[in-house]
Amino acid sequence: MTSRATLQQFSEGTFDLLVVGGGITGSGVAREASLRGLRVALVEARDFASGTSSRSTKLIHGGLRYLKNMDFRLVREAVQERMRMLEMAPHLVKVVPFLFPVYQGDPDSLLMLRAGLTLYDWFAGKGNPIPHRIHGPGALLGREPLIGAHRLGGGAEYCDAATNDARLTLEVVQSAISLGATVANYMAVESILRDTNQQIYGARLVDKLTGETGEVRAKRVIAAGGPWADSIRQMEQPGAPELLRLTKGVHLTLPAKKLPIKSAVVMRGPDGRMMFAVPAGEFTYVGTTDTDYTGDPQKVGVDASDVAYIIEATNRTFPQAHVTGDDVNSAWAGLRPLVRPQAGKSPSSTSRDYTLNRGPSGLYSVAGGKLTAFRHMAAHIVDEVFPKTKGDHLQASMAPLPGAVLPMLTPDQLGALAAQTRTPIAHVTRLAEQYGGNFKRVLAELPDGGDPARSTEHQWLSAQLRHAVKHEMAVRLEDVLARRTETFLFTAGNGREYVESLAQEMGEMLGWSTERVAAESKSCLAQIDAMFAWRQEQEPSRSVS
Repeated sequence: MTSRATLQQFSEGTFDLLVVGGGITGSGVAREASLRGLRVALVEARDFASGTSSRSTKLIHGGLRYLKNMDFRLVREAVQERMRMLEMAPHLVKVVPFLFPVYQGDPDSLLMLRAGLTLYDWFAGKGNPIPHRIHGPGALLGREPLIGAHRLGGGAEYCDAATNDARLTLEVVQSAISLGATVANYMAVESILRDTNQQIYGARLVDKLTGETGEVRAKRVIAAGGPWADSIRQMEQPGAPELLRLTKGVHLTLPAKKLPIKSAVVMRGPDGRMMFAVPAGEFTYVGTTDTDYTGDPQKVGVDASDVAYIIEATNRTFPQAHVTGDDVNSAWAGLRPLVRPQAGKSPSSTSRDYTLNRGPSGLYSVAGGKLTAFRHMAAHIVDEVFPKTKGDHLQASMAPLPGAVLPMLTPDQLGALAAQTRTPIAHVTRLAEQYGGNFKRVLAELPDGGDPARSTEHQWLSAQLRHAVKHEMAVRLEDVLARRTETFLFTAGNGREYVESLAQEMGEMLGWSTERVAAESKSCLAQIDAMFAWRQEQEPSRSVS
């Protein structure tokens, strides 16, 4: 990913497949099609993973609660894909123990939980890293003392996995490029191209960085735009019924000192729906909401009511924590592009499965899907769109993602690096896990002997920025701070104090004008401020003691 594809590269010949959308679904389809020897083009109107794929709950999980909706096939598929992702990206996908407390009056009894987790383990097979166990109240509190003890009937321990969703998507894009795909971010579809029979044969593109336009020709076109899939589909069929039901999911991060947990913990919202508290280094994140959303996907944000709901759920589960809105370090909102169901279904009961729709001009549109099952979903989509390529591609598509190809640093090497750079070992380890075997390229960007004018955190961010520009197709400062790194979400202060310096450094690398440097700084600072806009609303966060 050393450079974006140009309009000239997209105009050369006819591709077998044009994928519109650089989230996890589109990237997965591009990778799968490239694995099968197809000539693939992928365009993303913004940055890779800039929509839902960087705003999820950051879990690779089977979706235990979907068993209640009788989605056995979906859960089985997701659990098995979780096991595969642990092999494909062991640096990015990490096993996390989960505790599921059950209280008197909860919708799910211990008996029901045991039955569901037995199925969960069976779907995972012999390689399941942590078979479930049922615990009494004492054992559960021994593992997580902050869990509320009142009316606690016991609970369960089981495993799922957590990931950095944006970097996982990025590595899938990298994999597609290594297999020959032609890829560009900030390259938008302006319109579709039809032949004399009104069949689609490509698209007109606009490079959003230069304003230049061009064309790309392809035998098949797939719209995998997540929340924007319907708007892409409208180019083919103006006025066509919508495929999607968008629901909003909000998450909050808290300092780990405020909510110190070792395991992820299942929480209950005030309405009884399942939520999570997940440890993430120096932070713990909590969520998520699940409410219908009908506005512009680009403008989705966090409301005071979202924050109040999550804080109430957190304090119900951890009454000793006394979390308030003042404790929130960052927040994010994402949209689930769910398949539109029949009227009357609640957001949480709407299926997380996917559909592939073929329009009258031949445009394929993807609706629904889960981060966990992206590989399996991509294989099915390519099977349907290119049936002649069907076969046993499982082994090929389970090939390690780029960061898992080269060996990671050993614990001894990480310890030595932490001492050398005067960085806490936990921070160095977390950084190394984000890049896997490619971490050595980040290290190459650190100044020899350190920079006395910069803090350790600043030096690491600078190295990551330089690596992102050179090797990860980052072209805007927010690409680095929001997606190539987790600076906006998982650092104290959200990186605010480094924005101007990093904008200047990125500008020197990319030849930005003084005005462009200032605009990039202003945009990032505005995004940080937007995370806390809910504090200006009147509704206070609620606390349950």
